[in-house]
Amino acid sequence: MGNRGSGTRARVIAIALAAALMVLTGGCSNDRAPTAAKAPPTPIAKLNTAVMRLARVEFCSRVPDAAVKDALDSTKWRPAAYRNGDRTGISGLTDTVAEDGCAWAAVSGDALARAWVFAPPADRRLARSVIAEARHHEGCRLVHGPDFGSPSLTQVCRDPDGVRVRHAGLFDTTWLSCEISDSAPARAVRERADAWCVQIANALNTTR
Repeated sequence: MGNRGSGTRARVIAIALAAALMVLTGGCSNDRAPTAAKAPPTPIAKLNTAVMRLARVEFCSRVPDAAVKDALDSTKWRPAAYRNGDRTGISGLTDTVAEDGCAWAAVSGDALARAWVFAPPADRRLARSVIAEARHHEGCRLVHGPDFGSPSLTQVCRDPDGVRVRHAGLFDTTWLSCEISDSAPARAVRERADAWCVQIANALNTTR
């Protein structure tokens, strides 16, 4: 249910990119809404998540290129998208996703940025179950982090390819997840993930 992060980076890429409807050169689709302007650099700890209302829609084209550049620390990437109801092949099994998601993989290096939002409305019970499940992911741990929705989680995972930092949380009835993985130092990945998730939340925010 949107939680694809328990394996290695190779599996993460397989889920994100094998699920893609198409691979694009400048956004998720040429017929989507124009790319939004880059949001002000609000620190994640000061993001007013209590009043934010996030749309459960396709949002790839709403994410500014500048935000992707900062997230990947790269100027060239391969984007991909998948939609609620898509059937995808993952590890030889067929899976139907119940989310809208995007992925951007750096052309050079190991950096990967992802974000996804549950398509159905979510509630606190579902959010607590996702958080409980996240506690059991191999190679991962939940750490203290900013309130990114209520309730929310901050997860740090390590594998031979590097580190992955994920924020996820409930915004009213929308469950949003966003993450950065890279072979860069953990602190740098954490800082980029914090800024990335602010950009994703702002891209979906209907109260701006």
